[in-house]
Amino acid sequence: MARYILAFLVIFSSAAATLAQPTPPTKKEELQAIVIKFFDALAELDAEKAKSLCTSDVSILESGKVWNFDSLAVRITTRKAKSTDFKRINKLDFIDTKASFDVGWVSYTNQATITSSGKTVNVKWLESIVLTKVKNDWLISLLHSTELERRP
Repeated sequence: MARYILAFLVIFSSAAATLAQPTPPTKKEELQAIVIKFFDALAELDAEKAKSLCTSDVSILESGKVWNFDSLAVRITTRKAKSTDFKRINKLDFIDTKASFDVGWVSYTNQATITSSGKTVNVKWLESIVLTKVKNDWLISLLHSTELERRP
């Protein structure tokens, strides 16, 4: 009888351990997580963290201008130096996320409430990001942003 109880406990604990295993994220979730981490880095004014999520030749199309990461880093460090009360809260609403082999595409609306130097502004953008798989990591290779609305 003790053998049956022991066998039952072994089988039950094995089944419970199998069920407790987290399911790996889908490709869609992986891509969206990179986008979220990137905007979290911008909210934290952390240029190094943002850079770690981009390819070395990333292109950023922002407000009719073509930037590279150095352009964005200058903007981040300038903002960091100018404002002691900077706060940015992002709300990303994903429209579509696709991947094929080593390329992913994510489109979304980005709404941010940004406080800096005592002033708060709400901005809404329509954006898309292209990600490229480099080794085992998804990295942002292109970000295109169209501002839709800006209000105090």
